[in-house]
Amino acid sequence: MGWGLKKTISGKRAKKDHNMSDRNVELINIAKIDLLKGRVNVDLNSLSKILIDNYCNKFECEVESTYSEDSICPPNQIVDDIIEQMKVDFYAATKEKIKPLDYWGHIHEKNMSTNTHNHTNTYVSAVVYVEVPQGSGSIVFKPRLNQYDNGAYISKFAPERGVYYMFPGYLDHFVTRNTSDELRISLSLNFEKDE
Repeated sequence: MGWGLKKTISGKRAKKDHNMSDRNVELINIAKIDLLKGRVNVDLNSLSKILIDNYCNKFECEVESTYSEDSICPPNQIVDDIIEQMKVDFYAATKEKIKPLDYWGHIHEKNMSTNTHNHTNTYVSAVVYVEVPQGSGSIVFKPRLNQYDNGAYISKFAPERGVYYMFPGYLDHFVTRNTSDELRISLSLNFEKDE
């Protein structure tokens, strides 16, 4: 099944209790989703300038498309350093090698947000927070583990400057509204397995 969603045949044994141990009852975890949280060590001010300078260089102009929020980020040493740090951290956490597919800038002005989406067939997706003024919104992960209650397992994380999250590309997520007068700036990335 790969990283992010793992089936467990023999899970954690529940806390011993006379009734449970006498009856040989076991709590089994059949699915879990892993997120990797880390911090990059790069010049975020220079990266912010690169992303702002390319803000109008959009992937798509159709406003209805989530790609209309995405700006091209030209190749540069800062992003190369971020990618290497993420690859090292991901390998340390999972013992799996990954390589980059693509990356782009994502800038929210006041009152902007991002609708629920995922990165379809991408193995690992990531976001790095470059500028996160107070009130700039949170990233919300929305796993589809309960077909009757889409909000049953929602997890919300407030962004922190320099922090990244890596997560399975299939994981639905969205970004809440930026209520700040300042720009919220992030870098998004996709990775594939490096066999």
